[in-house]
Amino acid sequence: MIILDTCAFLTQKHPSGELATVPGIKAEIVNKQSKQYFENLLSSNLKIMKAQKNSYDIIKKEAKESGDYDVLSKIDTDILALGYELKGTIVSDDFAVQNVALCLDVKFLSCSGRTISEKRLWRYKCSACNHLEKTKLQQCSIGGNEEIRRTKLK
Repeated sequence: MIILDTCAFLTQKHPSGELATVPGIKAEIVNKQSKQYFENLLSSNLKIMKAQKNSYDIIKKEAKESGDYDVLSKIDTDILALGYELKGTIVSDDFAVQNVALCLDVKFLSCSGRTISEKRLWRYKCSACNHLEKTKLQQCSIGGNEEIRRTKLK
């Protein structure tokens, strides 16, 4: 099963085969040509599917561990959960989606040909004291500074 993210509809680039996507993806498809492509696939071999809760729990846990949780949209999480559950291949240009997929050994492709090749661990660092947190806070838990930046650990 090939799970399509928004880029697949915008670029019309993806492998052929059994295709699926998630509810809500249609709202991310903005131009007329891409909407028509989506509708054409929907009337032929595209399935709209949603993963089970336990798949979401696994995605949430892994995304928090990798530091990608705060940058994933609901659609991103839906795509990852479905790809994980179906043991499918995810088509996405989103590096955070690719990173979580890589952490979970879920296969992925890119519409643009740009994929990550190594797992990344991200943390949130206070710009004043360099204190690190796994999740993004409104302000530093040490000094209260509000300038928190996402930074690569590895």
